[in-house]
Amino acid sequence: MNNLKTGLMSLIYILMLHQFAFGRQTQPTEKQLLTKVLTELTAQYKVNFLYEEVNLKQKTVNYKATDFKGKPISEILNSLLLPLNLSWYKVDARNYSIFLTPKKSDAKDKSKEMRSGMSDSPKMEKVTGSVLDENGKPLEYTTVTLVLSVDSAFVSNALTDLEGVFTFSSVKTGTYKIKVSSMGHLPYLSQAFKVGDGNPTVAIEPIAMKVSDKTLKEVRVTASKALVETKSDRFIFNVDNSAMAVGNSLQVLKSAPFVRISADNVLSLQGKKTMVLIDNKPIPDAALENILLTMPAGNISKVELITQPSAKYDASYGAVINIITKKSQVEGITGNLRLDGSTGNYATGSANAGATYKHKNLTIYANAGINKGDNYFSTESKRYQDPTDPSYYLTNNWTRLSHNLMYTFQTNMEVQLDKNQTVGLFVDISDVEFKGPWRTTNSFGRENGRIDSVLFTDASFNQKGQSQTYNLNYRLLSDSGKNELTVLGTFTPWQRNLLQTFPSTLYNGDGEIIKNPPLYQTRNKGNIDVYIAQIDYKHLFNKDWSLETGLKYQQTNSRTLVVYEDYKSGQLEVDPKFSNNNNLKESISGIYGTLTKDWENDMVQLGFRAEGTDVNSVGSFKRQKFNFFPNLMYQHNINKDLNISASYKKIINRPRYNEMVPYSVFLNQYSIEQGNPDLKPQFDNVYTLTANIKKLNISLSYTDTKGMIGLFPSEQDYITKVTYFKRQNLKKASALALNIFFPYRINEWWETMNSGTPIGRNSAEGVVLGSTHKLSAFYSDFRTAHIFKITNDIKLQIDGYYWTKYTQDLGTYQGNKNIDASIMVNLWKGNGQFRLGGTELVFKRNDYLLERDYGTFKSSERIYTDSRRLLIGFNYRFGKSRIAKPNSKLGNADAMKRL
Repeated sequence: MNNLKTGLMSLIYILMLHQFAFGRQTQPTEKQLLTKVLTELTAQYKVNFLYEEVNLKQKTVNYKATDFKGKPISEILNSLLLPLNLSWYKVDARNYSIFLTPKKSDAKDKSKEMRSGMSDSPKMEKVTGSVLDENGKPLEYTTVTLVLSVDSAFVSNALTDLEGVFTFSSVKTGTYKIKVSSMGHLPYLSQAFKVGDGNPTVAIEPIAMKVSDKTLKEVRVTASKALVETKSDRFIFNVDNSAMAVGNSLQVLKSAPFVRISADNVLSLQGKKTMVLIDNKPIPDAALENILLTMPAGNISKVELITQPSAKYDASYGAVINIITKKSQVEGITGNLRLDGSTGNYATGSANAGATYKHKNLTIYANAGINKGDNYFSTESKRYQDPTDPSYYLTNNWTRLSHNLMYTFQTNMEVQLDKNQTVGLFVDISDVEFKGPWRTTNSFGRENGRIDSVLFTDASFNQKGQSQTYNLNYRLLSDSGKNELTVLGTFTPWQRNLLQTFPSTLYNGDGEIIKNPPLYQTRNKGNIDVYIAQIDYKHLFNKDWSLETGLKYQQTNSRTLVVYEDYKSGQLEVDPKFSNNNNLKESISGIYGTLTKDWENDMVQLGFRAEGTDVNSVGSFKRQKFNFFPNLMYQHNINKDLNISASYKKIINRPRYNEMVPYSVFLNQYSIEQGNPDLKPQFDNVYTLTANIKKLNISLSYTDTKGMIGLFPSEQDYITKVTYFKRQNLKKASALALNIFFPYRINEWWETMNSGTPIGRNSAEGVVLGSTHKLSAFYSDFRTAHIFKITNDIKLQIDGYYWTKYTQDLGTYQGNKNIDASIMVNLWKGNGQFRLGGTELVFKRNDYLLERDYGTFKSSERIYTDSRRLLIGFNYRFGKSRIAKPNSKLGNADAMKRL
């Protein structure tokens, strides 16, 4: 451990020394490639440059960083580009377009006019419009040219923004035409129109581009995009073409900043309860692990790590992870094929195929996958639970080997009614089967003494399940994107059928058979139906103001049947003590609103969400609640290298449906988990301060929690040695964390991404087994990723991570450390990719240790998984032109997370 800490400190010191030396180093006086200089400016000013690579190829400039220190980027670009017959255009605060200066005599004056936004004419008008692709979707960063009608003489250039909108802010009286150039589309020339008829703004009808049949080969648009982009409320992890995109999606998320994955694959971002979306679509919590294990990592383009979600998102989450997949997009038919596999002590494999078909206004996207393999999970635990005999212990060691078979299918059909209206149908179906041995060994004895007896249970399990989502949606976009209306309806049925059998044998301390206890078995059936109706509306008042608001109604019907049977009477009979049949109905009505004001150096966001909840557990309880959830964020830009922000958000953590009904589930002979009808929601108040200092992002977060939900022992039977567990509410809890993110490019072929919590503190207090218990501790963690560009087609990434012991609710968890690595090779000009990687390569295979002490109950549980693995993946994509894959919003996030 000391050697590791010394090594990490040495690495940090070397990186800091390298950065200090790099910053002080005098830039070379000889000419440099323009593209290299733009890369340096990207890192310094945190902007992106968009250009056609052929226009900048082999162009060189004289550049010294010290000569331009403190100067605005506009002055630097003028000095660098104008001598090379290049012009530039500011798309927005983060993006700049670079293009060849037109060869007209007045081009220089016109490009100056475009940059300054001024005109010599005393009468100036504004021309605005939007550019859409063949599906009616906005075309981003598309070149739009204003020309004179009489001779097509160049007047000015503009670039569309993220909504496809372009604007010429200063246009003299006259007659003009619009020209549009977009890769993969036919050139466009508008009809002539007049400027100067007394209207301050001339609005052009939306321009719909047509696809070109020619495949572009020589021209490639290049944008300098950082591996991780930092924004006021989120990080954007650009994993497209990442070497770590190998195996399943959990492997990619494991390498993302501030993401932690537990032994049972539960995701959290900065330690907060986290909603997971895929392409803005909610994923059922019950099916989330299966989907992430099935989805190939190579399907992911980027991951949005939203650390400060607005009122737009359901009030049940303190953080959001939105996984954006690569869009398999096509004119005609296009698609991709993926094969992935991994092996440790056990192996898994998956095959995935996706395709898109488009004809006129109809677009159909479909994706199907199969995953087959073995999953290993084992625990070794020891607990002391008899206060009259403190040295007497019970071990609870069990191993589950799950043979998994999972099928997934997704289709998205969209019809473009006209240029502003779209109707879509989304269907997602998954079918899973898990089965295998679940063996348990329970030993009884005293410390430093011989074992009294051992109960060996040769259990097995067989679980089948289905999750389906059917969504019908309608979208209206008007006034060049200033108004957006979305209406959707969602139906989600979910089913599970779990059968467990528990044959066992009791041995004495000498290994002799004492008896064979009666066989028992349990069957757990669950059916949940979720119905959702939702309306969302967004309005842009002008470039500074925006409003988002919406209504949502959600109805959930949950039915759970648990049947416990045993052979105590000589035949299989139901025991009503451990059997139950529950029916829970819940409705949630919600309204939200978010108002955002964005000035040049300041941004304010005010939001609220109000929710009324009506819960009826038939024959058990009824509850009605109304809750109000405010959120606030303010950001101030001090200068180009420094901005600060502050935010507040209140969230609710509702119990899962099956946790509130009085069920009983046997984990084994001596551990029984039960539902708790008295379980209440958990409320968190989250306060965050953030500063961005050049590349460095620092945030201080404090969370005050009332009614934290955790799984604790609720009752002990000292005669039978059975312990009952329930989810319960603690009195209070808090979390304080200082989070740091620092990306650093060492040179052209080596960049790093560093994140972690140098210091954090968790605390909790509550009543367990009739006594009040408190627990608090400091912790820290660190992750560093190193990406090496070996050639244009070969990348190597090495990730190292380390975290100390930490506490959560009233338990203490062991820390961990290890190193992962992966290499990626591009094949067939990027149409194919091969990846080879490995996890936990240096230190021993990771395990997880949880320790609890509640006076009369003490336990130590160590979890083992098949985590040291070799991963291999191959992807091949086919097709020509690109069209947008339909993207529907489902709105069932909160309900599905609680299944």
